[in-house]
Amino acid sequence: MSTLLWLIVVGVPTVGSLIIIEAVVAKRRKIKIYTLSDSVTNLSCGILERIFNVYFSVIVLFGFNYVHESIALFQIPLNIFTWIIGLLVTDLIGYWFHRLSHQVNFLWAAHIVHHQSEELNLTTVFRVSFFAVIFRAFFFVWMALIGFDVFTIVTTGITLGLYQFFTHSRVIGKLGFIEKFMTTPSHHRVHHGRNEKYLDQNYSHIFIIWDKLFGTFIEEDEEPEYGITSGFESASAYNANFSYWKNLFYRAKKAHRFSDKIRVFIKPPKWIPEGSDQLTNNFKVVNKGNRLRDKISIHFERRAYIMLNILITTFCFINLLLLKAKLGNDVTVQDLIVNKQLIALVGIILISIFAHSRIIEQAKYATLVDAFRLMIIVGFTVFGFSSLAISFWLIPAVFIYSGLMLTWLLKLDSDKNRVKFIPRPL
Repeated sequence: MSTLLWLIVVGVPTVGSLIIIEAVVAKRRKIKIYTLSDSVTNLSCGILERIFNVYFSVIVLFGFNYVHESIALFQIPLNIFTWIIGLLVTDLIGYWFHRLSHQVNFLWAAHIVHHQSEELNLTTVFRVSFFAVIFRAFFFVWMALIGFDVFTIVTTGITLGLYQFFTHSRVIGKLGFIEKFMTTPSHHRVHHGRNEKYLDQNYSHIFIIWDKLFGTFIEEDEEPEYGITSGFESASAYNANFSYWKNLFYRAKKAHRFSDKIRVFIKPPKWIPEGSDQLTNNFKVVNKGNRLRDKISIHFERRAYIMLNILITTFCFINLLLLKAKLGNDVTVQDLIVNKQLIALVGIILISIFAHSRIIEQAKYATLVDAFRLMIIVGFTVFGFSSLAISFWLIPAVFIYSGLMLTWLLKLDSDKNRVKFIPRPL
């Protein structure tokens, strides 16, 4: 069983179970850590990142393997000892990639996505930008250059990623002696805080020793307020990925000097060139100046409609990963680009992610967009799967699904169950 297939078969039910357990524990403690709009945005960002990685990973793995076999300074043998060393190296590189992602604007443009949510829970792990996939490759190619093989690079990277499910939690308290050398949920809650005293601290992924060694460690003495200082109010994964890039290009355009137009992208986020503006706050305040959180209240029936369709989109995404795993390790980018099933699944997922956010926000033309999504699903299904044996039942099933959803959608629209933005004090 390939690594990807193993992660799908074991990882999907495991992650789903952990999210349910966390939600149950939080409810018993009377802590509200999940909202539908936030969780859908987190999941949608993760799906976009993974779709991009389906294609980009082929290039990266080929490049890493070439560097290891043809350019590497050494050939480090693979055994349990060198793998553990590789994990330490991965975590150290991850620390500096993470730290620089807070200090260099074009890297922050990708990483800011992970910090936009004002909630913190296991689904926050998925909230990452597909731009980060590109930047990450330039940091970890150094492992191949010094002699680590692709298997070590990939598996230590997966280990680092899986560990994040443990650290992104509000229901796990401090863990005593473990706090001294491992990154814990308490440490990482600090990193997600927007409180002045917590900003730009605790970058470590697995071993907190890097923060202690390089002077970026701080203890959690009170639960942070989560999110970014400028705020972010959107349920759209596309807005999440592109909003800060738009701001960077706007600042570069407004800058007077050409050199400043370049510096905008490499300076820290707080740096503002002459002639440009400060980053506009994207949150509301009450009369006394206290910041408000926008809570999207969704009617029960509309919530059911959204959740059912999100499940269908997630099902398509899982099948996309299964299809990629089935194609094997020798697949090329060209093979992926011309594969009709992949094209169909990617098309369905991309339009669905856009449409889901429109329905959640009850944006202008949301009903029209979602109706278009349902028609697109039928079209892509016929395009991608009509030549397969399963088409005799799949295509009729998709027609029935789309018809039922369209009927339900029109009913929701006629009932005028509009989304309301209800601000409440933090």
